[in-house]
Amino acid sequence: MRGTLRAAVLVAAAALAAAPLTAAADDSSTARPPGCDPGSICGYTGYDFGGELVPLQAGAGCVNLKTPIRSIANTYGSPGIPAAAGVYSGPDCTGALVATAGQEQSEPRIVPDGVSVSLAW
Repeated sequence: MRGTLRAAVLVAAAALAAAPLTAAADDSSTARPPGCDPGSICGYTGYDFGGELVPLQAGAGCVNLKTPIRSIANTYGSPGIPAAAGVYSGPDCTGALVATAGQEQSEPRIVPDGVSVSLAW
């Protein structure tokens, strides 16, 4: 449990630290993918926000996905609660950290597929 919490905190800190740089460098990171309402974290089974939408609950901790995801979007804006997601290649937030999505960030192509997600506030 302590390791999972530590991983979630590290993911959140890394995502938040990178948020201003990513948003400034790439306007596409702030575009809202289809079906992802404001104040949401959304996984997608296809690349480029295609396929089935997989709603993810911010702050839920480590979540094993029923189906792998290939893209993710975080539409939590500022000001507000800084939600972050870290996507892992293995179950129980193990394996490689293959993507992160901090505030107003998205990742259109996750390779390899995301099998679990660490969701933090």
